[in-house]
Amino acid sequence: MNRKQICACTAAAGAAALGAWAAYENTAMLCVREYRVPIAGLPRLVQISDLHRRRFGEHQCRLLKAAAEQAPELIVITGDLISRTETDFTETARFLRNLCEIAPVLTVCGNHEVDLPPEAYAAYRRAVANSGAVPLDRKMRKIGGVTFAGLHLPPDYYRGGGMLGFTGKRTCTAETLRAQFGECPPGTVLLAHNPLWFPAYAEWGAALTLSGHVHGGAVRLPGIGGVLSPERTFFPRYDKGFFTIGDSAMIVSGGLGKLRLFNPPEICAISATNTDAPS
Repeated sequence: MNRKQICACTAAAGAAALGAWAAYENTAMLCVREYRVPIAGLPRLVQISDLHRRRFGEHQCRLLKAAAEQAPELIVITGDLISRTETDFTETARFLRNLCEIAPVLTVCGNHEVDLPPEAYAAYRRAVANSGAVPLDRKMRKIGGVTFAGLHLPPDYYRGGGMLGFTGKRTCTAETLRAQFGECPPGTVLLAHNPLWFPAYAEWGAALTLSGHVHGGAVRLPGIGGVLSPERTFFPRYDKGFFTIGDSAMIVSGGLGKLRLFNPPEICAISATNTDAPS
């Protein structure tokens, strides 16, 4: 075998190994990332984000088991529970009902929910309401002494015009949040699908923001992080993990759905601590 053949065989073996890993990562893996935040009275949370069409066993049995094993006091869903092309939300309702048997559930919409046609969006909202989960969009609710707020943004905050559809989209500011909620109560946990506007969330006063949307950057490179955001932005700043601005913190879930590489599907388990840093 000559050098050229050796190189070709090596490349083929590498491509096969990468394909096998990607298949395993996208079909079999499910991780739990744990965080601790210094918010007094915070109930133990499980955060689920960006499920889209991904299935983890029959009726999401693997995902439900992983959530239950964290013994949450509250489950929060930070958007894109479904995909914008869906019209039947029977399984969505079943999944939410099963989650509600583990702990109370709060939901907010992501860009895929708000992109649904009016009839499908109404059906989705009925499925959420009938499941026992609490839709928190544009609302606040106090649980365990902590105020939770659910940011709801229409489609023009996610896309505008131009060739890729992202030119001229609206910008979320602290005034956007004040228009929905008024002033921020101390210690508020904000459920906000898109982490892009973390500076606005911090300026409004959110103690902790829980986001998703970016899917961990789809592909993650060691030492670099996520490669691409849904806005077709390379190397997004808030891709996955724990971020701070002043006294405000944000946890960005890498999410569960969509194709990914070196970026396993995950749920987040979040609890209170008296320290100033995440675990």
